[in-house]
Amino acid sequence: MKKFILAALLIGLGAAARGEIILLKDGTKIDGEITGEMDGAALVKTKYGSLTINKNDIFQPGIPEIIDSTSAGTKPGPALTFKTITPDTSTTQGIYYADSVIIATETFSASGALLGLEGTIKDGTYTEYYGSDTLKTVKTMLNGKSNGTFKAFFENGTVQTEAQYGNGVLDGPVTIRGATGILQFEQSFKNGVPDGWFRQYDALGAVKTETLYVNGLVAENPKWSDQQPEKQKESVKEPENDSMVTAKTQSLARGERVSFYLNNKYVAKVHLDKYFNIVGKGGKAPDGAVKAYSKDGKLEKEFVFEKNEIKILRVYEPGGALKAEYSYKEDKAVKK
Repeated sequence: MKKFILAALLIGLGAAARGEIILLKDGTKIDGEITGEMDGAALVKTKYGSLTINKNDIFQPGIPEIIDSTSAGTKPGPALTFKTITPDTSTTQGIYYADSVIIATETFSASGALLGLEGTIKDGTYTEYYGSDTLKTVKTMLNGKSNGTFKAFFENGTVQTEAQYGNGVLDGPVTIRGATGILQFEQSFKNGVPDGWFRQYDALGAVKTETLYVNGLVAENPKWSDQQPEKQKESVKEPENDSMVTAKTQSLARGERVSFYLNNKYVAKVHLDKYFNIVGKGGKAPDGAVKAYSKDGKLEKEFVFEKNEIKILRVYEPGGALKAEYSYKEDKAVKK
């Protein structure tokens, strides 16, 4: 049965299966040989490696007038381009072109690890496009690795991701924005590992959480020196190591409820009365300091958890100065 399927495919695609130029509907030319077919996809062998191509994307060479009109009407693209495809659920391929001819293929695992490279990626800046001429991605390759600025765009032209690479690894600031351009995440890297601040922002662009990394590890926030003004020392105290938990506060008739989330998943909650006594709680929060911000991005409270218990609560003025600090004894707030 497989032989009949392959024979029908070879007949249908004519000269393309004999190792000649295979023309795709988007104008791409592939110098290769179709070696098989599986689930509606053609398996193409080139001198740079094997590719999987949707059969519907291939023109049938037996209709020359369609090929000629399409070739003539295709807008010439940049000299160096690339495409990202997912041939299956476990791998991703990066296909590189020079003047619409494939020159190299990279294969990655689902986790992003490089599994193999076939062909040679020329040095230069490569562009990737959405279905039309709308720019999708821009990156620069040097010695077969990403170098310099990487940018990915939404279809409306807004920058989605901007990152700095050095010798194939992240090396510098990384920012991620929403479709309207509002900043969502930012983080700094050094030689492939987090080094600097990681910040998460809310829908209005205000800081929700921030964590300091040094050489890939979570570090303590910077300490204030003796030379700094007393007012600054009072307004920002050295916190315990921040956890990756975020907090959302909801006002109630006689207090407030604070919900805690880890990677946007609910993990715990606490009910406080107007005197900050704990009148109810649930779930389990990891150890560390969790900051709660107002809608306009100002720090309101800081909870310090230890063994799923709130050990310290710091309450801040709208301007950032520390207003009060509480410890807890049997869920009762004790002002320090």
